[in-house]
Amino acid sequence: MYKRILVPVDMSNPEAGARSCPVANDMAKASGAVVNMMSVLPGYNLPLIASYFPEDAQSEMKAKILTDMKVIAGKYFDAAPELTVKTGKRAHEILTLADEWKADLIVFGCRPKDAIGGELMLGSCGTAIAERAKCNVFIAR
Repeated sequence: MYKRILVPVDMSNPEAGARSCPVANDMAKASGAVVNMMSVLPGYNLPLIASYFPEDAQSEMKAKILTDMKVIAGKYFDAAPELTVKTGKRAHEILTLADEWKADLIVFGCRPKDAIGGELMLGSCGTAIAERAKCNVFIAR
């Protein structure tokens, strides 16, 4: 049914990935799909902001995120997914990769919102993806 499943995981709070990764793994196994697990780093490229960080901070952050993603991938996926790390605004980068990679499904996890008593909710990024994606979106709770 699906050929390409994109699984965005926020590595600053990977518990949503604990919801989305097992679901994506099951869907990939059932349909023979390939999986791309991705994360988005905040963009520190503006000169004013970049001046506060060492030159290699971005590459070090990316390497750390990739290492952490490999651990999560090994825990939740039977077949090793493709791993992608982008820099910029989360929703924009996820939607852009979904289009470029020709994903036919995005599996996105909810996370508890402390302000409303720990209920599982979509944040602004998840809402933007659900509203704007050109492919199917599965929200894992």
